[in-house]
Amino acid sequence: MYDEDIHKQQVKAELARRGLGSYMNTTKWREFLIEINKLPFPPPYQRKDVLHPEPEPNNFDADVWYLGDWEEGIHPFFSIEWIRIRPRYLKHVGQLLPKVSVDCGTELERALQIIKQPYEKFEDSIWVYGYR
Repeated sequence: MYDEDIHKQQVKAELARRGLGSYMNTTKWREFLIEINKLPFPPPYQRKDVLHPEPEPNNFDADVWYLGDWEEGIHPFFSIEWIRIRPRYLKHVGQLLPKVSVDCGTELERALQIIKQPYEKFEDSIWVYGYR
């Protein structure tokens, strides 16, 4: 059974142990999600939780065919160490045709600038930090 209070305490203890400081709060995450929902499609992402040693999904070094689950998969906000966004996906266009890369990188960067959210762009991905 999930106990949010215990989870928050575990996250706080791990942040203190690792000396990480907050970059985001619930308000900023909500503003971020509002802007994500305005994009042409919900971009796929990789999420690193403070309490987990590995991000999910583990393999995220190439473009993928799926979209991001920004409604369920992003919660809880308080435990997000970072999010790596690949602002594109491979769209299936037909049985005999190769997949087409669809990109929303420009729109994503503009959205982050609108809410004054710091981010890093590295290796075709955009990184947003909850803690650092």
